Amino acid sequence: MSVKTMRQMWCETPGQIELRERPIFEVGENQVLVKTAYTGICPWDVRAFSGKSSSVKFPRVLGHETSGYVAEVGANVKDLQIGQPVVCDFIVKCGVCPACRRGLQNRCQQPTYQQFGGGYGDYVCLPRSNIYPLQPTTSLKAAAFMEPLACVVRGQNMFQLYPGEVELVVGVGPIGLMHMQVARQFGARVIAADLVPERLAKAKSLGAEWVVNPKETDLAEFVKEATGGWGVDAAVVAVGSARLVEQTLPLLAPGGRLNIFAGIYPRDELRLDPNLIHYGEFVLTGSADSTPQNMAQALRLIETGQVNTETLISHLLPLTEVGRGFELVADTAGLKIMIEVGGEAGI
Repeated sequence: MSVKTMRQMWCETPGQIELRERPIFEVGENQVLVKTAYTGICPWDVRAFSGKSSSVKFPRVLGHETSGYVAEVGANVKDLQIGQPVVCDFIVKCGVCPACRRGLQNRCQQPTYQQFGGGYGDYVCLPRSNIYPLQPTTSLKAAAFMEPLACVVRGQNMFQLYPGEVELVVGVGPIGLMHMQVARQFGARVIAADLVPERLAKAKSLGAEWVVNPKETDLAEFVKEATGGWGVDAAVVAVGSARLVEQTLPLLAPGGRLNIFAGIYPRDELRLDPNLIHYGEFVLTGSADSTPQNMAQALRLIETGQVNTETLISHLLPLTEVGRGFELVADTAGLKIMIEVGGEAGI
C-alpha cells in the first residue's frame, strides 16, 4: 500500500525555503487533520524567516493563519464531519500552568507548536480544542484572519471604549485596519494615521472618520483640531517603533489609554516623561497573542460581517511562492498577502 504524501514549505535556515514532500500526518485519537485552504502571511513569519527572532528554531514550517476542511478525525472526535469547513489555532496551550489557570492562555508557559507543522503545507494536524467550525456560508479567505483578529480583539477589549470616544490608530496595514473596524463596533470614532496613501484610502472606505498622513500634516495639530483640543481617548500603535509610542502618548486626552500593539525589533527603549502619565492619568499597556475566548469573539465578528477581513487581501499566491510573499510583506507592498494552498477544492 502506497503512503500518501503532502507538500510543505520548509524553512531550512533563516532566509532559505524549499518545497518538500512528506507522509501525511497520522491522526491521534483527540486530533483533527485539516486540509489547508488558505494561510495568511503574518509579519511574525517574515521576522522569523529573516532570523530576527531568537526564539525560533530551524528547520521548521511556518504559517499560523489557516482555514481549511476537515480531512480526518481521531477516534474521540465525534462532533466534526469530513469536509466541514474550519479554522485553526496553532498554539496548543498546556491548560495547567499559572497563566492558563488564570485565563491568560495567551501567556501559556508551556505551549507546543512545531510538532503539528505549519500552515504552509497541504495538511495540518491539531487537537480538537484548537479547531473552530465555520458556518457553511463563511468565506474561507475571511476566516483565515481569525487568529490575527483575535489578537486585535484582545487589544481593543483592554480599552473599554465608550460610544462616541475617539481612537487613534497609528499604522493602518491589515492589523491597523482590523483595529479600526473593531473600535467602530464599540461605537468609537477613528483617526487613521499612515504614510501610505492607498492604506488611508482603504481606512476611509472602511469607516474611518478622519485620515491623516503625518508626513504631510502635523499629527498633533490634526488631533487637536479633530477633537476640539481634548485629545484622543485611546490610541493603538500598530507599527513597531519606540519613537512612534513616544510621539503618540502626548496626544491622549485625560484618562486616555495607549496600547503598544506591535513588537519592536530590534529592541529599543522608551523615553517618556512620567509626569505625562501621572497628571494625565494615562494607561499605557500592551497586548500580545490571544485566548480561546478572543478567538471565538473574532470569529463571530467575521461571520456576522461586523469586521470585513476579506477586503484586506491584496495578493493571493500559490504555495510555492511563499518566499515571494515574504518579500512583499517585508517591502510593505499591498495589504494582506495570502497563500492559496488547496483553495476551495474541499475534500
